[in-house]
Amino acid sequence: MKTLEETVELSHEWAVDRIHTLCDGVKRDPLKCVEDAYSIQQEFAEWFDPNCEDDEVFSIEYMPNWD
Repeated sequence: MKTLEETVELSHEWAVDRIHTLCDGVKRDPLKCVEDAYSIQQEFAEWFDPNCEDDEVFSIEYMPNWD
């Protein structure tokens, strides 16, 4: 099982890679690609800010169905 830190790092890397992929794909519909990349940047803005202090991440552990 991956640790929370590994999961957060993987999510951060995915966001950065996805933004780059979208911006490289401007041959299709440049405005749509940039809008999609900007949406991802806004969603992960706190993670991309180098001046932001450590974020607190809360994780909910799986709880089985209590029928």
